[in-house]
Amino acid sequence: MSGSLISASEGKHPHPGYNATMTVNHQRIAFVLLAVVLSACASAPPPTPELRPAGHGRVEVTMTGFKDDEGQALVALFLDAGGWPDGDGAAFATAVVPVSDGQAVAVFAEVPAGPFAVSVFHDTDGDQELDSGALGIPSEAYGFSADARDMFGPPDFDEARLDLAAGETKQITIRVK
Repeated sequence: MSGSLISASEGKHPHPGYNATMTVNHQRIAFVLLAVVLSACASAPPPTPELRPAGHGRVEVTMTGFKDDEGQALVALFLDAGGWPDGDGAAFATAVVPVSDGQAVAVFAEVPAGPFAVSVFHDTDGDQELDSGALGIPSEAYGFSADARDMFGPPDFDEARLDLAAGETKQITIRVK
């Protein structure tokens, strides 16, 4: 019987490239899985914005708890979480109102019906910025609708969210601290 027998001493294996082929296959599988995951993330539809009911209403914001009448109250009304709570140009409406006898009032007319949230701070030095200390803790009083507070940082929009019906006048009170 004639045939060739390959011996291990010749440095050859019965199946050349066996280990290399398996490594390439694992790499190909990992690459394909990564591509599938990334394409699924990239092609996921953007979140559908919440549909707002037709009509408008009015929001009257009374702010209390100001320690003094210096400066002014800066108020921002948001219709969604975009830019909440700092603004960054995303607030639906803003107001700068005087503080008198520890209170301030802002009125927002023609607010679209649906969810909204309000943020306010006492701008004691008139620089139109919420001042903070070395650790980033605000040094000026502030507050949010629904009396929302978070231990570290501002509350989420949903924590401060209120709803406005078409034709409604919603009166809210925000206590600044």
